[in-house]
Amino acid sequence: MKKITAILYLSALFSAACVFSSKSEKTTGTENKAANNQNASAEKSNSGAGSDQSEKKTETTKSAEKTDCLNIKVAGKKIDEKQTFAFDHEPFKNACFVTAHDPVFDDPPLNSEFFIYQDGKEIYKFPNQFNGVTTGCWVEAVAFQDLNEDSLTDVIIAGMCSAKTAPYSENMVYVNKGKEFATNEDANYTLENFKKIKDIADFVKQNQGQFFQ
Repeated sequence: MKKITAILYLSALFSAACVFSSKSEKTTGTENKAANNQNASAEKSNSGAGSDQSEKKTETTKSAEKTDCLNIKVAGKKIDEKQTFAFDHEPFKNACFVTAHDPVFDDPPLNSEFFIYQDGKEIYKFPNQFNGVTTGCWVEAVAFQDLNEDSLTDVIIAGMCSAKTAPYSENMVYVNKGKEFATNEDANYTLENFKKIKDIADFVKQNQGQFFQ
C-alpha cells in the first residue's frame, strides 16, 4: 500500500513539473515576440527618421542655393525672386536661372529678362525672349523639364505682355541643344492660349515635331 501511495505521489509531482515547464516556455515565447516587435518598431522609426532627415537636408540645400541666386546683382535691374531658381542642368551646372525686371515696375514686373548666372556672373542670355517683344513683358512661371526624353532638360517660360486692351500670353519653350538653348517663335505662337506650365508641357509633348527639329 505504501509503495502504491509513493508511486502516485511521484506521478503527481511529475505532472505538476510538466505543466509549470509548459507555462514557462509559453510566457518566454510571448516575451521574446514582444521584444522582437519592439525592435522592429524601433528600426522602422529610425528608418523613417533617417528618411525625414535626408529630405530636410535636401530641402535645406535647395533653400541655400536659392538664397545664393537671390543675392546676384543685375545692372539696372531688380531680381524677380519668384522667378529666380537654382539651375543644375547641362550645359550650365551649379548655376542660377535669374529673372530680373525694371525696378520701377513691381506689379507686374515689366521689362523682364532672364539669364543663366554662374559664380555671380552672367554666362548666358536666352535668345528671342518673349518672341521678340522687347518691352512690357514679364515671367509668370518657369519650369525645367525633359520634354522629348533625350536626357537634356528643356526650359518652359509662361510669359505675359501688356497691351492697351488686356495682357496677353507670350509663352516660350527653350530646347536644350547640349551646349545652348534654342527656341522656335512659330512653334511658340501655337502656345498663345495656354496660361499654365502643365498645359504648355502637355501640348509640346503631343506636338514634338513643331518644337524639336
